Amino acid sequence: MDPAKYKTVLTTRGFTYNYYFAAAATPSKPTILFCHGFPSTSSHWRREALFFEERGYGVVVPDMLGYGGTSKPTDTDDYLPSKVSRDIIDILDAEAIGKAIAVGHDWGSTAVSRLANHFPERFLAYAFFAVPYVPVRPPAPYEQLLALSKAKYGYELYGYWEYLASDEFETDFRAHPDAFVNILFPSDPNIWKTHMAPRGLLQKSMQDNYSAPLAQYITEEDKKETIAGFLENGFRGPTRWYDVLITNKAAKDNIATIPEQRRFPPVTAPIFFGAAKHDKASVPQQGYDVFASPPFKNHSVTLREFDGDHWIILSCAEEINRELLRWIEESVVATSLKASL
Repeated sequence: MDPAKYKTVLTTRGFTYNYYFAAAATPSKPTILFCHGFPSTSSHWRREALFFEERGYGVVVPDMLGYGGTSKPTDTDDYLPSKVSRDIIDILDAEAIGKAIAVGHDWGSTAVSRLANHFPERFLAYAFFAVPYVPVRPPAPYEQLLALSKAKYGYELYGYWEYLASDEFETDFRAHPDAFVNILFPSDPNIWKTHMAPRGLLQKSMQDNYSAPLAQYITEEDKKETIAGFLENGFRGPTRWYDVLITNKAAKDNIATIPEQRRFPPVTAPIFFGAAKHDKASVPQQGYDVFASPPFKNHSVTLREFDGDHWIILSCAEEINRELLRWIEESVVATSLKASL
């Protein structure tokens, strides 16, 4: 993405956000907000962002809090979902964008979920990749989450979260940066099941300096950016996204700040879920279960499965662009026009 199209904004709570921006070519073309997750930056959305920009859509792609050129606070409380939601709205306000289409991947899907609760009036529709809409739930022990996933899927899907939130991760990363990239972006998706997801395996793999071929969709520039992002900018910012969850601070914030009537996206907003077929942490069935649940029975939900691992926004970008464009043209824009009549 053209570096000249990056801008910064100072949010109402005093943090600087770095974001890529391209204005919509015409009023009929909505603006799309792309939110990334861990350990990405806005650059991971490059193929999707440029695809839609070339077709006249507005595009906003922030480096999320803790990443890239955006502020990197180290206090977990700064990553509370209600606060991050306000930050993102500040970006839209800075560009005078009344309503947008929110698209998320990984932790970006969590951010989009909370935008749907806190600011539903600012969005036309919501799209989630790999990670589905994340329901508002009461605080629960991290151990319980691990036990539930192991009972259902045979292994702990999120056993690596506590390690990433720990100081030990920084020590191990500095000693074995290549091992982290090898594990996170492997050519064989099953490595997540054998070397990362179950509790204790990521730490052991890091300390063993694990090596394996990288996935073809990861460029040398991606690898350098990932490693440099941690070594130059620190670890506590990006990993606070994990800490705010496992400490239940996010759940408590959600319960305290989201009214009962806003616990799910508005039924008038179309939803898209793109599952990653070979994802061994955010397994597709989780998303299918969420959108098959009673709260979504009256929603317009489009489900698609892409033949890739967790990083489908990199490996399956061409197909994602095709399906997302069709959904926007046939569901989102059509619904918006109907509502305005």
